[in-house]
Amino acid sequence: MRLQVHHGRFLSLLLLLGAPALSGCLSEREKTVRRLLETRECEGCDLKDASLEGANLEGARLKGATLMGAVLARANLRNADLTEAGLEGVDARQADLRGARLDDARLLSAQLQGATLEGVDLRNAKNLESVNFEGANLRGVNLEDSSLYGQSGPYRRSKKRHLYDVPGGGALVRRADLSGANLRDATLANCDFAGAIFRGADLRDANLELSNLEGADLTEARLSGASWTDESKCGKDSVGRCIPTRSR
Repeated sequence: MRLQVHHGRFLSLLLLLGAPALSGCLSEREKTVRRLLETRECEGCDLKDASLEGANLEGARLKGATLMGAVLARANLRNADLTEAGLEGVDARQADLRGARLDDARLLSAQLQGATLEGVDLRNAKNLESVNFEGANLRGVNLEDSSLYGQSGPYRRSKKRHLYDVPGGGALVRRADLSGANLRDATLANCDFAGAIFRGADLRDANLELSNLEGADLTEARLSGASWTDESKCGKDSVGRCIPTRSR
């Protein structure tokens, strides 16, 4: 019995003394993740494929960081600086991105289903046409004079106009809440907005050609000068619905 007790104490002591050594066995990626979680400072870091699900990264400084393929589902990224960050293929479903800075961030194929981006300025974010915004909170976002349409878009419902046109598509934005969003002059062609909420949104002069607006809520949305889904032009003072300009 005394031998067993002595052996148990020896193991405990060995583990205690070995803890620093064990930490030294961490990969560079794991060390980087640990440093980020402890300091929230990781500008230019390589966090490719990192596991950060549910992490509290509020106010984190991630400018220029590589987060390609990282898992950030349900993470708290409020007020995080993601300027110039590589977010290609990132899984940020249900993440909180309120107040986050996304200027020049690359979002190719990012998964933002159910994420909260309320009030975020997306005008200078890149590859938005390839993002999955299904069910996301996009209330009050700023997309003025920006685009959710491009060759990378997954929602392809194109119509050829010229012999050499290449089919393109827009973003998936089904059931997203865009209430009060600034979408003036935005190119929103070929997007899937089925069931989306546009209450009070500014859609003046926006391009909605060939987009899917089935079941969308346009209550009090301003549509003056917008190009409608059928390519007609909405008349002056169109609010809540498109009143096509009469042809001369």
